[in-house]
Amino acid sequence: MWIRLKNIQVYAYHGAHAHEQEHGGRFEIDVEVRAELSVAAKSDDLNDTIDYVKLQQVIVHLSTAKRYRLLESLSNEIAMTVLDQFPAEEVVVRVRKPGAAMGAVLDTVEVECRREK
Repeated sequence: MWIRLKNIQVYAYHGAHAHEQEHGGRFEIDVEVRAELSVAAKSDDLNDTIDYVKLQQVIVHLSTAKRYRLLESLSNEIAMTVLDQFPAEEVVVRVRKPGAAMGAVLDTVEVECRREK
C-alpha cells in the first residue's frame, strides 16, 4: 500500500543564493510511502500503520529546522529519515519551489528523490 501526503507547505530558508537564505520562501513537499500495511487494513488500528500525522510532523521539522542550499539535499534528507524512522519499504519525495527566480517565468521547480530499503 501507499500513503501519500501531498502539498505540505512550509516557509523556509533554502537556496544556493544568499538572498534566498536571508529572505526565505514557500516550499511545497509531497511524500509517498510504500509499506506492508495488510495487518492495518484488517485490524483498523492506528498502531498497525504509519501515523501520517507523525509523518507530516517529521517532514515539517526536517524542512524548517535546517537551511539547505539544494533541494536535492533536502529531499534526500527527508527520504532517508522516513526510511529510518518508519516501517517504509520505499519513499518518494518531491520538493517544489514555486516561482523560483530563474530568469524566466515558471510555475515551480521540483526535485524528486526515490529511495528504497
